[in-house]
Amino acid sequence: MGKQAIHHKWFQPSHMSELTEYLQSVPSFELTKKIALQISEESFPTNPMRIVIENFTTQTRSFMQDVYKELQPELEIHSYNYPFITARIPFVNYESSNGRETFARIQSRLRRIPGLKARYSPRKIQSPVMPIILPGVDYSAESLVNSLALENEGLPDKSKLGWQHLDAFADYCLGIMALGRETYASLIDAWYYGSDSDSYFQALEVLAEEMLHHISDEIAGPRYTERSVSREHYWMKSYGEFPERLDIVLLRLKDEYLGRLEKSIKQSRVESTEISVVP
Repeated sequence: MGKQAIHHKWFQPSHMSELTEYLQSVPSFELTKKIALQISEESFPTNPMRIVIENFTTQTRSFMQDVYKELQPELEIHSYNYPFITARIPFVNYESSNGRETFARIQSRLRRIPGLKARYSPRKIQSPVMPIILPGVDYSAESLVNSLALENEGLPDKSKLGWQHLDAFADYCLGIMALGRETYASLIDAWYYGSDSDSYFQALEVLAEEMLHHISDEIAGPRYTERSVSREHYWMKSYGEFPERLDIVLLRLKDEYLGRLEKSIKQSRVESTEISVVP
């Protein structure tokens, strides 16, 4: 799966919000509309739906940046443990303690060979957050990539898009994250209404996992075979101190973000009103 061409329009926050509104599932659309109606009763903003989506996307990006900042030292070390070897090694299962240690030894030796060091070493992380975030969208990011849906300026043909797996809470592919309805609802409950819950923490885990998929693309290049994805999941959250450190970061940040979306929407409304009254 190669790098897809995405029209520059879809990287702009206003057009990303337009795309999200078009693709949102019915429950997510209704949830967005509910908040949009609330803010419309207090003021008369233009496109209140887009205001909600754009502020949510901005907050999602901010949360991921905060997670990355706290994890960066550990992540730079852990990235050297990434399973850069894509081939199957006979009698070695990477997803086990012995297999992982064998991979680490082999990769360490390969890095000493002139001309192979770069291939088996992590690349520098340029941008830890994916550029396109689509909250409340149940279509799969993979189908948006494979159908070349964002290649042009026009909104995509929904009939060419596939859905996320039934047990998925989000989907990531080549710089695009589609955040499913359940995760979106849990984050809205927490970030807008200030409601803390187990589902809120689970939603934050989803955001962190999708961010780590994107970071994996950054350090190793896109790898989307079944074996590579399975190994990547194991590297992200199945051994060592890194998963525990991630949990500590999420627990620390979760309270900081409770109710923050409501505040940011109110602030954006104030700024919008001030601009509109300037003679």
